[in-house]
Amino acid sequence: MNTDDRYLLLGPLSRDRIVRRNSTEFRVGGAVYYYSRLLSHLGVDHTAVVTLSEDDRHLLREFPSKTDIIPLYRDSTVEFENIYDNGDTSRRIQRSNFASNPIEIDDIENIAVEDWTAVLAGPLLPSDIPLETLQFLGKWHRLYTGLQGYLRYPHGDMVRLKFRNEILRVLEAGSGVFLDINELRTVSGDLMGALGILGEHCGEVIVTCGPRGSLISHKGSLIRVMAVAAERELDPTGLGDTYMAAYVHMRRISGPEAAGNFASFMATKKLEGEI
Repeated sequence: MNTDDRYLLLGPLSRDRIVRRNSTEFRVGGAVYYYSRLLSHLGVDHTAVVTLSEDDRHLLREFPSKTDIIPLYRDSTVEFENIYDNGDTSRRIQRSNFASNPIEIDDIENIAVEDWTAVLAGPLLPSDIPLETLQFLGKWHRLYTGLQGYLRYPHGDMVRLKFRNEILRVLEAGSGVFLDINELRTVSGDLMGALGILGEHCGEVIVTCGPRGSLISHKGSLIRVMAVAAERELDPTGLGDTYMAAYVHMRRISGPEAAGNFASFMATKKLEGEI
């Protein structure tokens, strides 16, 4: 392991309600939280810039002890309810309070100029990391972005997904983007066509497909990565975020296929409750 590796993580911390079959659980969430758990598991240095309300600052204690946290306090913390349909970890219904907590350039301008191995942007909603902030970060570093936040929009308190042409500028701001198979369908019902559209604007597009593995579009080539079978399924929330952090970390020294295989293995460890 390269002990000089350092990652900058950006996005909101969330208060999550997880509903699975006959159980309900309340926990801290957000892509950055799951990035930090994976990187801490691997023993890799990282700093998390997160938004939340000052009333919820106690939630920061849920982060791994190895995480260096920079909190940005806002009026309210974003909230999500994740309902897994009949226990199916690849399908969920979501609700949110749709709190608006943007991370502006001024918030991260000083830290952004430091020497980071890569930056992982984990927005949960379109307002979380404005395009200008992404473009600023992309000028300095390898930037990988979780696309799901930019696809979400409110339908009452329900979370819906919709692809908008301005999202293509999000792809152009960085080195790679991540999304899942359901989010890819918002681009086009023709999945290969959807990958082609995204690939025209970003050299690396990674699509997680649950138990069917993942797809990686890299400079016009398509790579299929098999899922690693889990012995037990304990903790499905944050699998895509775990995959993303593992992929980006391995990608610094390997090609996309090897990075995908490593990320698939780590996601299964998360599903089994080991991360």
